[in-house]
Amino acid sequence: MDDSTYFASETDSTVSREDLSNNDREVQLDVMRTWFFQNYEDPAERTPYESAEGGYIWIWGGPHEAREELEAEFGGVIPDDVIEDLSEELAAICWEWAPTEKPGDYDEYLADDIAQISEFYHNFSGAISDIEKMLEAKIDSSVEASFFRLLYVNAITAMETYLSDAFMSSVVPDSELMRRFVETTPEFKTERISLSEVYKAAEEIEQRAKSYLVDVVWHNLGRVKPMYKAVLGVEFNNEMGDLVKAVLKRHDIVHRNGKTKSGEDIALTKNDVIELVSKVESFIQDIDLKMREIRANKDMQPTADAAADF
Repeated sequence: MDDSTYFASETDSTVSREDLSNNDREVQLDVMRTWFFQNYEDPAERTPYESAEGGYIWIWGGPHEAREELEAEFGGVIPDDVIEDLSEELAAICWEWAPTEKPGDYDEYLADDIAQISEFYHNFSGAISDIEKMLEAKIDSSVEASFFRLLYVNAITAMETYLSDAFMSSVVPDSELMRRFVETTPEFKTERISLSEVYKAAEEIEQRAKSYLVDVVWHNLGRVKPMYKAVLGVEFNNEMGDLVKAVLKRHDIVHRNGKTKSGEDIALTKNDVIELVSKVESFIQDIDLKMREIRANKDMQPTADAAADF
């Protein structure tokens, strides 16, 4: 016996599959409609659209036809004419449907998307350039304090975006670096897996690693520093100490509306922003140089086949 249950939104109650066939038409329509919108959505909600490619890019799965999905789920339980009525109603809204969001959808997709970024330093430089241009703008004195706090936060954001993009672009496509990342990350190192779960864990490890990377707070330099060292062999320079303090100030600006724990306003000047931008630039330039040196050395290493020829 199938013990599946469904939710009826109009009565705010559940209905068993067995009882569904005995309910009246309106309850059946309500249950099907609720189930459908729990599982499918208009692709306009979040499915990428590319006119050059001929329409939607179905990265989440699909397209799905309402009639087909309803018949697969409710055929033999709900009369065909009731399914037909709801199918026509849904087709009038949208002819093709996409799956609703599932856990992990964005994690893996976002990690893969970031891994394609090859101009992360160029993007960083552009963000810094924008901040410097805005510093030259004439601002009314009544909003100067808020304006400088905004630019201060933006400088930290530019830094963390570089750290995220550079790390993920290097690690995600490289199986050797992905393995090193998993083997050196404390959360993975301490996890206990029973022998019966080994194969399942192996199948899921790449997706879990990508999800972990997406969730990293990249302005947490104390956490990010050992990741860069252990996985990429990149050491952070002495600018980090001052930037850790700047990140703490950024936290108060963002989460306490520009006030300290004691309730005092955080007063920032144009020179404070200029000084932070300079330190962020120096810090990221040093990291980017080391990243380029590592990539160059790796590219120069002979492959196993080539090495065998020597």
